[in-house]
Amino acid sequence: MCGIIGVHSLAGDAGRLIYDGLKRLEYRGYDSWGLALKLNSLKIYKRTGRIGKLPRAFFKGHCGIGHTRWATHGKISVKNAHPHVSQNRMVAVVHNGIIENFQELRAFLKKHGFTFATETDTEVIPMLIEFYMRRGLLFREAVRNALLHLKGSYAIVAVADNEDSIIGARNGSPLVVGLADNAFLLASDLNAIATHAKRAIFIDDLELVEANSGIKVFNVKTGHEVRKQARKLNTTLHSATKNGFEHYMLKEINEQGQAIKNACVQSDELIESTAGLLNAADKIFIIACGTSFHAALLGGYFFAKVANIPATAVLASEFPNFLTLVSKKSIVIAISQSGETADVLSAVKLAKKAGARVISIVNVVGSSLARQSDLNIMMNAGPEICVLATKSYIAQLSLLYLIANAVVKRTEQAKQELTKEASLIESIIKNNNVKAKKLALRFKDITNIFVIGKNENAVTALESALKIKEVSYIHAEGFPSAELKHGPIALIEKGVPVIVLCSNMNDESINNAIEAKARGAKIIGIAPEKHECFDYFMRVPNSRLFSMLSIIPVQLFAYHLAVARNLDPDKPRNLAKSVTVK
Repeated sequence: MCGIIGVHSLAGDAGRLIYDGLKRLEYRGYDSWGLALKLNSLKIYKRTGRIGKLPRAFFKGHCGIGHTRWATHGKISVKNAHPHVSQNRMVAVVHNGIIENFQELRAFLKKHGFTFATETDTEVIPMLIEFYMRRGLLFREAVRNALLHLKGSYAIVAVADNEDSIIGARNGSPLVVGLADNAFLLASDLNAIATHAKRAIFIDDLELVEANSGIKVFNVKTGHEVRKQARKLNTTLHSATKNGFEHYMLKEINEQGQAIKNACVQSDELIESTAGLLNAADKIFIIACGTSFHAALLGGYFFAKVANIPATAVLASEFPNFLTLVSKKSIVIAISQSGETADVLSAVKLAKKAGARVISIVNVVGSSLARQSDLNIMMNAGPEICVLATKSYIAQLSLLYLIANAVVKRTEQAKQELTKEASLIESIIKNNNVKAKKLALRFKDITNIFVIGKNENAVTALESALKIKEVSYIHAEGFPSAELKHGPIALIEKGVPVIVLCSNMNDESINNAIEAKARGAKIIGIAPEKHECFDYFMRVPNSRLFSMLSIIPVQLFAYHLAVARNLDPDKPRNLAKSVTVK
């Protein structure tokens, strides 16, 4: 969940490269941040909160590491911020992941005279490295031996005061090595390094990388060198600016039309191969988390209605409960924007162990999920910097719709339909942005919001509620409209806003909206035309994929709620873009 970076620079500007990388990694965590640089000695700089100014003295150096934190173990404080150091302060480490046996390791190290200064699980790592260096092991071997003790997930980068190398390693959390003209950069993802690096090496689980005058990769368990191929980077895919928008969230909402078009750019061979696997499967599971899970749920509707085949959407964290149904004839479609979602990767491993084939829908080239899948389909959504998923969600839906149609040999028709939907998005945003802003100002101090919808819009209601609560911190609940009278209507009282998503005026959800209105609710209608029960109205034209388009006014409403409440929509509290810990 945290962002890590390490730099070995021949030009002596490691600090500047680390600082630049940390700002690009901040969407992975922004509770605290810090650097460790080899200057005359190992120097540490740590702060809580968002990344601020770095003293000019820290822009130098040939070796260093940096970290931006999303807290798991230990409260948010300078003390608990990374980098963490060994007892003799000669080794510094940054870490993304969770060390499950850190208490056991603490007890072991305390018996050998080590004392601890923080509440974190990470602190055991530099202590273990020092433990082995005291016993005469060189830096790389000391790191490798320390890693053999760790249970859980990690990506680390380490630097030592008396060494010219930086060491990185991973097991369950992402790590990539960028190769620049005068530097090697190790980081959590390509966003941190792609503006400098021309090529990259993707590190796999239980691999260790050493960077000094060159790059060498080793197996953590055996210590044997591993040959790795560098891949050329297309840096345009990873450069991201706000392009004149106040926030990334608003920019990315506006990019959704292009995201649909880009998602459709797939080779016929890949889509046909995917359809062939699905046609031959005895069972199809779609696994994901968060917003991607809502895409999976809607994908289940697409498979049922378009292809007439069942596909079961399962939260990745709950997938172990379905393993008895998985066989060698099963297909698992795994969805993750980052391709590093811990619960998804864990579920994929279980599925592959049971013999299932895995098809991934992912947005990041070279990600762990893409590399572990039998087939991977790229979203092509481009970088999504805002923590909230907007354009990646609509790209996922586009691909699931495309695949469902490919199963019944309607690929080209589906691409045409999706292109038509994409052309509607600009006008939907233009016609509803001001309305969404006014609604946000009207309801910014409300404590509860409800969202209802029928059929596919029942899923959009779930995603709508998630967007509102993620970014505005207002409690929001989404559910199928018919369920209103089976319990939630007890929560409806005077003035409570109820958003109703309805694709036509004969939609049953209109009746449910009328029931809520009779109990004092304020009805916000998102529909092709206005109904008399709507107190407020945002228009979305009727179309084959209304359930995809109807999320857009809610995204705008959620965005403006955050702004009206003086919140940062790009970096909501307690959330990070990529959930790489279980």
